[in-house]
Amino acid sequence: MDNNNLINNVKSHIGGKSIGELSPGSTKRRYEPIGGLSRHNERIHRESKYVDNNKDLPFTFSKPKRNIKSKYIRCLSCGNITRVSKNTVGIICSSCKKYSKIEEVDM
Repeated sequence: MDNNNLINNVKSHIGGKSIGELSPGSTKRRYEPIGGLSRHNERIHRESKYVDNNKDLPFTFSKPKRNIKSKYIRCLSCGNITRVSKNTVGIICSSCKKYSKIEEVDM
């Protein structure tokens, strides 16, 4: 069956309405969980926490780390070198515990 025949066949079964992309929020959820969405999410969280604490799985279900654009900088007070986000203009240094402007270092 070619694509046009398939589309016509589907249209005839749904009353001849054209099929197109739906805009967000134009329809309700396809599936409403028993007890509501909040209870459903709480159950998933509770079961996930139980598995994390009581099962010895060789993997986790955490979000992957985001790649952030970063640079190496030097504290102007003590000279400590650290890695920070590219938008950083000042830090509280972990070595001298003082707020300091920074100087970018090529590594």
